[in-house]
Amino acid sequence: MRIFLNFILLLIIALIPSLLATSCQNEDDIDAIFNGKTWFITGGCINGTNITGEELKSIYANANSFFLTFSASTFGGVLVAGSNVSGTWKADGKDQSIFLNFQSESNVNLSPLSSNIYNVLKNAQHYSGDVNVLKIMQDNYNFIRLSSQRNTSNF
Repeated sequence: MRIFLNFILLLIIALIPSLLATSCQNEDDIDAIFNGKTWFITGGCINGTNITGEELKSIYANANSFFLTFSASTFGGVLVAGSNVSGTWKADGKDQSIFLNFQSESNVNLSPLSSNIYNVLKNAQHYSGDVNVLKIMQDNYNFIRLSSQRNTSNF
């Protein structure tokens, strides 16, 4: 009986590092969150001031605006109608860092809101969220909220 108890004790001790290692893996699935996804801008904060529902409503009047699309290593999108951006991106699921390298942009200063969103994205350092809701942050006072669904009924 003593040999059996010693065996069980050794087995438990041997399994502890494995159990601890698997329970500490807090890494986002970057592919599921970004690759092949289109994200619709649903709000945010610029210099500590929330983007208003009226601002969002006015820019969503055009069906082809206010979205970002991600593929394996590139992104593209329209900030407001006539304001296009594209480039490459990289994200780390462990520390939730994100880097957007803009290679092409046109009319990003078309409106003050478009310019502000562009600046937040260009200076983005972190993201948070999942496959349904995403927040891209420059800092705590400058961020963009996105949704995987284009829903303008909330503004």
